[in-house]
Amino acid sequence: MKSKGYVQKSFRLALILLISSVFIFPFECTVAKKVRHPAVAGSFYPADPQELASMVDGFLAQAKDSRIDGQPKALVSPHAGYVFSGHVAAYSYALLRGKKIDRVVILAPCHVEAFEGASIYDGDAYETPLGLVPVDKDFSRRLAGLSDRIRLSDLGHRIVRGRGEHSLEVQLPFLQRVLRSPFKIVPIVFGEQSYETCRAVGVALAKLIRDPRTIIIASSDLSHYHPYHEAVSLDWKLLHAIEAWDYYSMSRNLATRTWEACGGGPIIAAMMAAERLGANQIKVLKYANSGDVPGVPRDRVVGYAAIAMFKSAQSGQNEE
Repeated sequence: MKSKGYVQKSFRLALILLISSVFIFPFECTVAKKVRHPAVAGSFYPADPQELASMVDGFLAQAKDSRIDGQPKALVSPHAGYVFSGHVAAYSYALLRGKKIDRVVILAPCHVEAFEGASIYDGDAYETPLGLVPVDKDFSRRLAGLSDRIRLSDLGHRIVRGRGEHSLEVQLPFLQRVLRSPFKIVPIVFGEQSYETCRAVGVALAKLIRDPRTIIIASSDLSHYHPYHEAVSLDWKLLHAIEAWDYYSMSRNLATRTWEACGGGPIIAAMMAAERLGANQIKVLKYANSGDVPGVPRDRVVGYAAIAMFKSAQSGQNEE
């Protein structure tokens, strides 16, 4: 029979090992990571990491003349397949090269399910073929606490009937290539795009963002499936309203479908936030549609724009 002292020593050793494992491997032992895995890799963009990186870098190289005279507060980027809109998206992301960005708030529409308000992903990270992008969970929690129209959930982020939302996901590889230092995201999907929800998100973001190392990205395409010249005319009516900061007309015309932008709500929320954060100019960096891609028919096109909302250098000291 083993002695009482031997049993006590064995118990103490087991207890020490247990406590040590919790401190050495706290995350692995206590929390299982919740990761939103890629849903459109291999369709909207390449699934192979090297091919994806090369494609994005090529788009960014073509956008070398993208510039503004000031500090960007928010950007608009399209979300179609890269072969159609990647060259346009690059004009927005090229502005972030060399910038010190710690947090990226991404506002995106939902194509796979409808729900009230806006949903911030309640998991730990989004994944692309280029790796994991962590979620800023503290900022997300505080943001959700500012309005009952904003919630922490997987609505809009989950796979629904075999489909995953692409509008947010396709922004990530551009961020991963242009922001080489670590950054976190606040992934927000709009289940509906009422003026009230747009305002709630925009005002809440302006209240929480306190440093120039946070950038807002609004994900949106423009008109859908019109003949080429009709699409150009329709899209520029919307773009001129954006340049004029006229989100009231935008909201009204989008609601009546006079103008078209599947991510009109995210754009309006970004405009409201950027305005409160000191942005005083908006510039359309690049406009094109799918009919500008060689070999694509021009009878039913989709419009794309890269847009910057920024605080001009002349209005005060530029922030780094």
